[in-house]
Amino acid sequence: MKVRILINSNARAVKSRKAPEQLFRSYASEKVIVRTTHAVEEIVAAVEECWESQVDVVLLTTGDGGLHRFMSAFVNVYGQRRDETGELRKLPLFATLRTGTANLVTGILGGRGKPREALPRLFALLDRVRSREEIPRIRQKLLAVSDGVQQRFGFIAGIGLIHNFFLEYYRGKRHSVLKFVQIFSHMLLSLFTGTPYLQRLLTAVEARLQLDETRQRLSHYKMLAVSAIDARIVFFRAFRVGEYLDRIHIKGGSPSRLAIIRNLPNLLLNRRLRGRDLLDRLAARVRLEREDDFGYTIDGELYRARMLELAPGPVVEFVRF
Repeated sequence: MKVRILINSNARAVKSRKAPEQLFRSYASEKVIVRTTHAVEEIVAAVEECWESQVDVVLLTTGDGGLHRFMSAFVNVYGQRRDETGELRKLPLFATLRTGTANLVTGILGGRGKPREALPRLFALLDRVRSREEIPRIRQKLLAVSDGVQQRFGFIAGIGLIHNFFLEYYRGKRHSVLKFVQIFSHMLLSLFTGTPYLQRLLTAVEARLQLDETRQRLSHYKMLAVSAIDARIVFFRAFRVGEYLDRIHIKGGSPSRLAIIRNLPNLLLNRRLRGRDLLDRLAARVRLEREDDFGYTIDGELYRARMLELAPGPVVEFVRF
C-alpha cells in the first residue's frame, strides 16, 4: 500500500516537539512519503500529489482546524480531477493523531493515546493487513459549508458564542490547552456572577435562519452550532446524528442567562436543550443569511460571510486503530 504522511508544521504537538517531524520521517520508505506543509496555500499542492500518486492511506498530522482544511482540499481535488479514463478517483483512507490543541474532532476519529504511542500502532496495523479493504475503519460524513463563493468541508460550524470563543482564544500569541480552560472558567464565573465577560461573547447575530423549508421565528442568535459528528463530550449527542447520512445536528438560539444555567446539565450530559428561544434538532439543510457579513467558524478556523448554507457532505473513512 502507498502511504502519504502530511504534516502541518503549525500543529501544536509538532511545534512543541511532542510529535516532531523527525518522528514521522523515520517511517519514510519507498512506499511511505512524508510531506510537510508550512502554510495553508501549500495544502492543495500536497493533496494534488496524493491524487497523482494514487495513495491508499493518508496520515494527517494536524489539529481540528487543519483537519478541516485538508478535508476541504481532498474533497475538492478528488471531486474535480479525472483520470485518463475520465473517472473520478476514490478518496484515500485517512488516519489522524491527537496533535492539535483541543483534539475534539481528531480525538473522536484518531488513534488512542499520544502520537508517539499511536504512530507505531498504526504502522503495525498497516504491516499486518494485505490490502486496504482489510483495514478497520470509522465512516464519518462531513459537514458541507457554502458561503456562496466557496464550499468547505469540516465537522462542526458555528456563529455567535462558538465563533467568539475562538476569536478570544486566538488573541495574543499564546495558544494552549490551558488557555482553553481559562476561557471556559472565565465564562462559567461570569455566568454565575453576572460580570460582562460572558455577555460580550454572547453578542447576538441578527440573521434569517431556515431549516429545511421552514423559516424560523427567531431572528437573533447568541449561539448557533451545526454538527455532522457525534461529539462525545459536551454539546453534540442529544441526537445520534451519525446514524443519519442525510441529517446534520443544529443547536443554539438566544437564551437568557437563566436559561443557560438551567440548561447546563443538558449541555454537560449531552441531552436536548430546553427553552422557548432554543433550537435542538436534526435537519437536512440549514441556511443562514443577513445583509452584512458575520463571523463564523469551522472546527476552530475563522471566516466571514453574508450567507451560509450547511448540509450533509460526503462520507470519508478513517483508520480505527
